[in-house]
Amino acid sequence: MGNCSQGTCNDHDHKKEKRKIYLTLQDDSKLECDVIDIFEISPQKYIAVLPTNSETALLYRFTENKDEISLSNIESDEEYTMAGDVFLKKNSHNYI
Repeated sequence: MGNCSQGTCNDHDHKKEKRKIYLTLQDDSKLECDVIDIFEISPQKYIAVLPTNSETALLYRFTENKDEISLSNIESDEEYTMAGDVFLKKNSHNYI
C-alpha cells in the first residue's frame, strides 16, 4: 500500500472525479458539496459531504431508494459523535 498524502495509494484512484451533491437549504438556495464518503453503521447509512470553499465536513443520515436519495439530520449528540468517529477512523489517511 502506498502513501495517500503523496497520491501513491494502490487501493484507490486519486484522479477519480469527485461526486457532487447539491443540498437545498431552508431558504431554497443550493449548496454545492463534494461527497467525501458514504458509510454504514448497521443498519443506518451516513454521508459525509464537504461544501465548496469550506474546510468543515457535514454528516447526515443517508437513505437510498431506487434512483432517489434522501438526507436527514442526525438528531442526537450521541449518534453524531458515533458517526463522526467512524468517519474519521475510515478517512484519517486522507487528512494527514
